Amino acid sequence: MKFRDDIDIRNTWVVSDTHFGHENIVGFCHRPEDHEQAIIAEWRRVVPDDATVLHLGDLTYKSNAWFKNIIAKELTGARKLLIRGNHDKNPRKFYEKCGFNLVRPFKLAFDDDSHYQQEGLETLNMHGPLAQYNQPRYIVSFSHYAWSLRDDGPDQPYNHWRIHGHIHNNGYTREGFVPFLKNHINLSVEQTRYTPVNLKLLLDAAILGEYPETTQEQLDEASARKSEAMR
Repeated sequence: MKFRDDIDIRNTWVVSDTHFGHENIVGFCHRPEDHEQAIIAEWRRVVPDDATVLHLGDLTYKSNAWFKNIIAKELTGARKLLIRGNHDKNPRKFYEKCGFNLVRPFKLAFDDDSHYQQEGLETLNMHGPLAQYNQPRYIVSFSHYAWSLRDDGPDQPYNHWRIHGHIHNNGYTREGFVPFLKNHINLSVEQTRYTPVNLKLLLDAAILGEYPETTQEQLDEASARKSEAMR
């Protein structure tokens, strides 16, 4: 798994396991009947037109004109990257026509801003150039799957975080429900209220424990949405 240095985490949104066109996903994962409309609406609400979107797999369930010609055109974002999931079996050209570029699982170097400011550097996610100055405190990898012995090695390093999907709301093992694995973040849409997540805010919160203050505008928006839902 290679490092990438072209991801601006401030303007990147991550989502996984949308499963567009999968009728049985409603029963399998207890989704609402209008889950596809909810995903589209939330995607358009939070993802800016100039943003990067990183999809961690299982974009669609089948290749069809409905998704390519209707749904895909509604999904905002200037650059959309797709890491294949177990259901993403269509030819590369299908995804390209849908506006998605296929990429392999990859890693980013991550630290807080002050760490890089001390080194006189401006970026949060460069690895190669940073190695000669100072190693980042954390490595974040992106895959459709959680860490595995077969694909990733016997031991996940203490400073390595895995962002993934695949398990939806079904836990990490088939033997019994396990709500989490150490240093893992499951971004299946069932876990994010069907909403893409900003990567910078996610890493700041999960790894650094830093949460931005809620603005009055956000409070007003939440109140308006609550009132609308109660009508």
